[in-house]
Amino acid sequence: MRIDMKATLNLRFDKSTIEAAKKYALMQGTSVSEIVESYLKKVTGQVKKEKFVSDNLVGIIKQYKDYTDEEIKEIYFTGKHDA
Repeated sequence: MRIDMKATLNLRFDKSTIEAAKKYALMQGTSVSEIVESYLKKVTGQVKKEKFVSDNLVGIIKQYKDYTDEEIKEIYFTGKHDA
């Protein structure tokens, strides 16, 4: 049986990023620490690489990067998008 010991890691971010992360964590019913730990486990291969919602968004954003706002709205409202 493996028991993981918790340790402290201090990270520095700009205030707006910290506030946004806290708000996101609250909405997800978790903590910023748990989000960061989960992400670090994923990128270091400690857990099965499950897709984050943000992984999907990156592909979508890249697909439409050369479109104007109006073109993106038209695609969205006509239902011709891949998302």
